[in-house]
Amino acid sequence: METVAIAQRIEAPADKVWALVGDFGGDVLTRGYVARVEVAGKGIGARRTYHLDPSIGGGAVVERLVELDDVERAIGYDMVDYGPLPWADYGGRITVTPAGSGACILVVRTRFLPLDPARGEELRGLSRGNIGHYFDNVRAALDIGTTEALVGSP
Repeated sequence: METVAIAQRIEAPADKVWALVGDFGGDVLTRGYVARVEVAGKGIGARRTYHLDPSIGGGAVVERLVELDDVERAIGYDMVDYGPLPWADYGGRITVTPAGSGACILVVRTRFLPLDPARGEELRGLSRGNIGHYFDNVRAALDIGTTEALVGSP
């Protein structure tokens, strides 16, 4: 099992960040690697189809919402159709935790099994890159600058 976990401080209130992060069907935070998002259903069990950007090879993947906690500001999802991606048992969890009244800590975690174990590091790099785009998109949506990662897994 490969894992990637990255935490960054976001200079915006946790509730404002959660409004973006907690939107399972939103397309703002996936810009740059997802061309279009479609959602079927509501709440736990809902599915979203990510139509991957042609610049990264195209295709589509489907994720199922497995956790949505507005009090703890946590969202979790599992991939149920991998499309062209080279892994199995993929899941992710994102949390937003206040860091005072005007900032928060955003943590994104992914886990997966590479279909080819020799590609583990390469695929962790792909995951880190996607998470980096995600953080950049959060800041762009909030119109704030960048900051350094607080925690990152290898």
